[in-house]
Amino acid sequence: MPDTTGQIEQVEKPDDETEVTKAEESKTGNEEANDSVSSCPDPYFPPIIYLPEVIVNSGEDDEEEVFKIRAKLYRYAHECDPPEWKERGTGDIRILQHMEDNTCRIVMRREKTLKLCANHLITPWMELKKNCVSDKAWVWKTQADYADGECKQETLAAKFGNVENAKKWEKAFEQARKHVLEKEAEKVLKEEGQELPSKFKTGLEKKEMEKKTEVSENGDTAKAGLEKKEMEKKTEASENGDTAKEETAEKNEVEEKLKELTVK
Repeated sequence: MPDTTGQIEQVEKPDDETEVTKAEESKTGNEEANDSVSSCPDPYFPPIIYLPEVIVNSGEDDEEEVFKIRAKLYRYAHECDPPEWKERGTGDIRILQHMEDNTCRIVMRREKTLKLCANHLITPWMELKKNCVSDKAWVWKTQADYADGECKQETLAAKFGNVENAKKWEKAFEQARKHVLEKEAEKVLKEEGQELPSKFKTGLEKKEMEKKTEVSENGDTAKAGLEKKEMEKKTEASENGDTAKEETAEKNEVEEKLKELTVK
């Protein structure tokens, strides 16, 4: 009998190898499918409730921004023992002027959260004082600050990046304070039937006068442009009228000549 065990073993080995390759292929196929699923997720979830857009009024519609500069605001905490300065926020401190009431107020919001950290009117009796520690900071007091939603007496200090910015703030603050003082005095004098002397006019009124003059100058230039256009139109019309007259005269001459020839 011939020995066929070796042949059987040789025949069985390829079957084992094919099974191994099939298992590997199935594993690789599953891994690729998992990779494709994980690489292309579907993160969209439809909202349960659709909320309408709400327009929030900033409360600054009737006001004009007169001055804006970046600063860091502090408040003097009298409730602490001992009292100390506490940082209130960093952002743009602004002076807003109301166009109808002729009032000015200081508004400051924190730069990231936009939460109010100063919101009070500028009164004629307010006074800026230099900080004893730094030339870049100014201190003032207000009887009614509404940054926290209720009326509070506050002692505030604004610290600026350099001395020049601190001087700009001082100038803008004094101009706004004088403007408010002048308008209140004007109301009192109007009630008494008098007029405000011209020497008490502030820089803000000068700016208003400059704006009015600019508007009037712009209006004059616009009028001049319209007048030029009208004159050009008139000249064109007159030229067209002259040419039309010349053409009619030529036509009349030709007709007269034709009549003479026909008569002859």
